[in-house]
Amino acid sequence: MQLEFSAGQRWTYRAPAGFEASRIVIGAVVSCSGDKKVVCAAVAGAPRRLPDGQFEAVVIPFLPFTEAAFAATVLACDGEDAPPPEFAPALEAWAKDARGLSMFTVPFEGNLDVMIARQMEKIVGADA
Repeated sequence: MQLEFSAGQRWTYRAPAGFEASRIVIGAVVSCSGDKKVVCAAVAGAPRRLPDGQFEAVVIPFLPFTEAAFAATVLACDGEDAPPPEFAPALEAWAKDARGLSMFTVPFEGNLDVMIARQMEKIVGADA
């Protein structure tokens, strides 16, 4: 089943224990190179580890996903919402980045550090 993604949708995802209220909000769906789409989203209530080992809920204002990675991330659409104010300038900066439109090809499971590490592992594994 192919999911249809659009700006304004709010989604649940496999959030870590204690952060089940965290949600991903789509801010834009961008077409690039043919029929490929990038789902640009923000995450509200994502966990961030503090220096003392405890966690706090934070907003991740901008995450670009391949459509497949976003589909592997989300569980259910549970309404509509607007992305945070920081989303629009981050989207604009991403679109103008001279290095090209970078995006995550791995799913998000609540921890940005883990997501970045998985993306790097995938990149290194692809080159091996």
